Amino acid sequence: MSASTGIVWRTRTALALEAAAAVATVGPVLAFVEVCRELLDGDPDGGRIYRLVLVAAAAAVVGFVVQLVGRALSKEAGARTQDALLLAVTGRLRGARAARPLHAAWTEHGTTLGRDIVSMGVTVGRAGSELLSAGLVFLLSVGYLFWVDWLMALITLAPILIGFVVFGFISARFFREMATDYAESIGGIDAVRPTVDLPRRISPVGTRAHTAAATRRSAARLADVTDEFSEFFRSRIGLLLGGRALAEIAFSPLTVLVFVLCGGALLTRSEWLAPADLIPFLLVGTGLAAPLLAITYFVEEVGEGKKAAARLGQFAPGSLPSATAPSEAAGGADTTGTADGVAPEAEPARSPALELPERGVLTVVATTDAGADSVIDRLLADTPEERLAAVEADPAVVIGPIGAYITADRTDGSTAEAERAARTAGCHDTIAALPRGYDAIVGSEAPQSYPELQRLALARLLAADREVVLLDERAFPGRPDIIRAAVAELCDRAAVLVVSTGPPAVVDGGIVVTEAGKVVASGTHEELAGPGSPYAGLLGPVGLLGPVGGPSRAADPVALSTGSAGTPASQEVPR
Repeated sequence: MSASTGIVWRTRTALALEAAAAVATVGPVLAFVEVCRELLDGDPDGGRIYRLVLVAAAAAVVGFVVQLVGRALSKEAGARTQDALLLAVTGRLRGARAARPLHAAWTEHGTTLGRDIVSMGVTVGRAGSELLSAGLVFLLSVGYLFWVDWLMALITLAPILIGFVVFGFISARFFREMATDYAESIGGIDAVRPTVDLPRRISPVGTRAHTAAATRRSAARLADVTDEFSEFFRSRIGLLLGGRALAEIAFSPLTVLVFVLCGGALLTRSEWLAPADLIPFLLVGTGLAAPLLAITYFVEEVGEGKKAAARLGQFAPGSLPSATAPSEAAGGADTTGTADGVAPEAEPARSPALELPERGVLTVVATTDAGADSVIDRLLADTPEERLAAVEADPAVVIGPIGAYITADRTDGSTAEAERAARTAGCHDTIAALPRGYDAIVGSEAPQSYPELQRLALARLLAADREVVLLDERAFPGRPDIIRAAVAELCDRAAVLVVSTGPPAVVDGGIVVTEAGKVVASGTHEELAGPGSPYAGLLGPVGLLGPVGGPSRAADPVALSTGSAGTPASQEVPR
């Protein structure tokens, strides 16, 4: 049976049991009220009282058992829903290798996926069944009151209806005014920006003084307009909150009790209602606020769950932004002179290539962030996904249980393997301090700051069974020890490419220096560190990049080769 099938039947069964439990919960209360009515009657029926007591006791026991089973199934359905969504979303996010497209897709959808997954789990596991239960309790209670006396039931419901009407009117007015007045108020703020007319822009004489005066006037006006907008917003929010407060007061138990006592007194004096018949309205009617407030609360939760489902539904089947194509990254190729817009093929340049070793480390030192990104993009494009693991500078997309995330790229992943990788990545102590350790969910139970996310991504890389490994030093600023520890573990079993935009943390293997997407130097650290070399210009005492020095030389296009069959031996890195 699939996970989704297990969720469906558990959810449906839980809803059915919750409905039965709601009926069984209301039954004993109504039976108790009927016993009170019978005792207050002039000639109580002992047999009926005995039957009502038995029904109340049996309904209470049955309701407790049924509700317990229903809540257990509902909770299990919620947990399975979260697991299924985590599996779907993590699989979706792992469909592309580059962190930049993943991070762009994460930002594009404008949502914290982990929070949406939790919201969906709450909706399936609790909110839906609780909403059904509260709704049935309210309807059964109101139906019973109408069965006792329809006029007294209307009097009991009057404050509740008044509260909803008042709040609905105030809410409708609020949103109607906000639709027009809000845009007008924001427009007033935009209208006070300082402007300089065209003659002042053309003639420099007096322009600075004029601009300063215009700025001062605009600043003073901006303060006034901002105060006006604040007052507008405060008054509108105050009106909305005041309406909500009036509605809550209207259907509070005290207000309902006042209506019941006043209306009941009038009806009993007119002999419309027997005094004993006031008992249901005093006991049940004043308690209608509880299921009603529960309904409003769980309606909001179900609404949030629907929004989360819509966002997750958009994200999971959608297409992630693809990596920038080489021609686009280079700013577009010149297509003139050809009939179909395709430039004629040029003879491939004979130049040094970034040949990754079968085992060991190769460090690429780029003079700019764009140059480092171009090297990374080319490696990601040319290396099959099943052979590559990478940690880039952009925040890693980490969701789900920590241990499962770390060992996701291993078929034989275990908690011991996750712990070993986390120790090397320097995040084991943080994980061990969490209440659930490696079972903690990132985002809801575990912190997700940038350094912690990157260390979790590094732990996953260390645990992965991959032939090619990419490490971006920008992901761990000021922590070369982390890079060195990772390389020391990986270099004996994988080809490690370390990308740096400053003095490299690893200088043991080969080093390639690139500028504007071109190779300007290559060799070992000792060979490149001589006076006047481009590499020596990067090894300043402050560790910052400066202009590449040394004698001018022709820049050769960077080429990459991962040594895999079917992969181009060399490709030019886009500018």
